[in-house]
Amino acid sequence: MQGMIRGDAPGRNQASAMRVNALVQIAHGISSDRSDQEPSHKDLRVTLGSVQNGAYERSLSFANGDYTLAFEVVRGDVDLAAINPSGYLNMAYRGTGLFNEALPVRVIAVMPTWDRMFFAVSPGTGITSIADIKEQRYPLHVSIRRSQAHGTRFVIDEIFAAHGFSLKDLESWGGRFHYTDAPNEPGRLDMIRSGSIEAVFDEGVKGWGYVALDHGMKVLDLDPVSLRRLEELGWPVGPSRSYFPKLDREVTAVSFGGWPLFTRADLPDQVAYQMAESLAKSRDRITFDWDSTVELSELCEGTDAAPRDVPLHPGAEKFYREQGCAV
Repeated sequence: MQGMIRGDAPGRNQASAMRVNALVQIAHGISSDRSDQEPSHKDLRVTLGSVQNGAYERSLSFANGDYTLAFEVVRGDVDLAAINPSGYLNMAYRGTGLFNEALPVRVIAVMPTWDRMFFAVSPGTGITSIADIKEQRYPLHVSIRRSQAHGTRFVIDEIFAAHGFSLKDLESWGGRFHYTDAPNEPGRLDMIRSGSIEAVFDEGVKGWGYVALDHGMKVLDLDPVSLRRLEELGWPVGPSRSYFPKLDREVTAVSFGGWPLFTRADLPDQVAYQMAESLAKSRDRITFDWDSTVELSELCEGTDAAPRDVPLHPGAEKFYREQGCAV
């Protein structure tokens, strides 16, 4: 959205585009405000269309939200959607996990954002693998997300189930859950520092992950059972040590990287082409979760930070090929 709000954009000479720019500026400012601890306006629904004879006719709809947007995109209620992370879209395309059937979704681009989900534990527990939790029936005190709909809770449930146990089982063994609404809440960080929790299972590791390693926690490497289940789901994994030199070995962890911008297969090619072209032209005005300039190739070719296991829409693919990208 921020890519639409610069005053020096071509729309400056177009009256309607200038009004759209003002409205988007206001929406962006409100969505960026974090003074509210529980923001009720962090996601977006916006449409483009035209008013003719007093009646508005929608032509395109854009939305940011969770994995359920895949269903809305396929129905045609939304034309371009953004979700986090890419694992959700992979499952939608394959018809796995939360999706009972494969959906005809296609990618316009994937915004790069490197992230992992760590299963970090205190060495004093003696736990060296996820399987150990069940084998020892260990009463683990673990910090996890409060929302059961959060992606990390889905991953925990799937990996634990692959090992033959659940969070309820862990609780029955005397385990306790410490809930957070965000990965780097001060309360969680304080508990890591004080040792009052024994484990953290969460994403957003470029914050709490460093604190955990500084205070002696170990990150569990994904075992073959977990990797097989994630592969069945189509959920990506990746190495972690390049971001965390304090790791004493390479660790394969669940990827929570990549923010797919996606549409449906039957969207007209010209519209998909225009979406990719507009994104490319506004890259310098978009705030990416990335430390360096985002190259066009990083949006379409598939990288560790922007996994792309779902095909590009043919219209978007045509645009990228014309720009010299290897898609």
